[in-house]
Amino acid sequence: MSGRRADARFAAVAAAVAARRADIDRVTAAVHARPELAHEETEAVAALAAALQHGLTVRIGIDGMSTAFRATLEGAHPGCTVGLVAVYDAVAVATEDGDVAAVHSCGHGPIAGAVVGAALALADLGDLHGSVVVVGAPADELVSPSAIRRGGGKTLGLQGELWRGIDHVVYVHPESHTGVWRASRWLRLIEVVSDADPRGWELPAGQVAVGDVESLADGWRAVLRVFGGSADELDEREELAHALSGAHGWTVLGTAEGLRADGRVAAAAEDALAGLGITADPVIPPMPFSTDFGNVSRRIPSAMVGLARDGDGWDVHGPDGAEQFASPEGAALARRAAAVLAVTADILTRRETS
Repeated sequence: MSGRRADARFAAVAAAVAARRADIDRVTAAVHARPELAHEETEAVAALAAALQHGLTVRIGIDGMSTAFRATLEGAHPGCTVGLVAVYDAVAVATEDGDVAAVHSCGHGPIAGAVVGAALALADLGDLHGSVVVVGAPADELVSPSAIRRGGGKTLGLQGELWRGIDHVVYVHPESHTGVWRASRWLRLIEVVSDADPRGWELPAGQVAVGDVESLADGWRAVLRVFGGSADELDEREELAHALSGAHGWTVLGTAEGLRADGRVAAAAEDALAGLGITADPVIPPMPFSTDFGNVSRRIPSAMVGLARDGDGWDVHGPDGAEQFASPEGAALARRAAAVLAVTADILTRRETS
């Protein structure tokens, strides 16, 4: 596509997204106002499905997960299938009384609103090549109680139907840098049982962290988080942690693999950012944490796009995060992310058929 035609197409897609501002704002606010923990996101899914059914075919309940869904938009012309990732669970925060509260401090309200806006805008245009599938993935927050027990929704979906038939995947998330993220650390969650309180163990700082700790009648149970730059490094650090801990119970709960960006999908996302006038940071370091989107990215060509906040950045998982994402800045983030998703998906479907 020539430069002039590309500019005109970017403008048309962006205008279609802007026309869906009310839907983006409504879904963003609805999800953010009712935070729900991993695998319990019934109200969030209802809000997303209610919006998406005006243009897409929605199926709720996939791979044994009642809050996983697919919403499909069939294009007018042949082409590939692009998946847009919606996440909508809240962060699990420990309260003073020892309970767990759900708090939307990770931006999942704006993400949900953005995906809805992008999908509906592409439906409105009516000239899509291929198809777009909104993938509703529960349990993004891997250290929430239900996610620890059952696993992350994206990884569970890789074993069944959630990702079936999808050729490329695009995911947008509020981050500390704007642009396509190329890599992340790996993460392994391990349940340990020990005679001693795991909080007193001397473990390598920055490599192994002690998460939730529970006192038992005859000892302690905890969840360890092991970080590494590769699968081999993860294995080495797990072995070291096992030796240092002296735990007599050791169960691997799951592994979030390191993020890997596909060149073709990344190029489409970068072209979308440029076409929308969004400046990408020249250098984007590896993500210091992991989610199970890394597992998806190693099986389906994918790209994760970060959108930063001016000033001090988004306080993701921090005390100010929920307020930031509920503010006008959070609403603007959703609209900006919707445009990035829609333009990226449109580029991918047209390039694959050209």
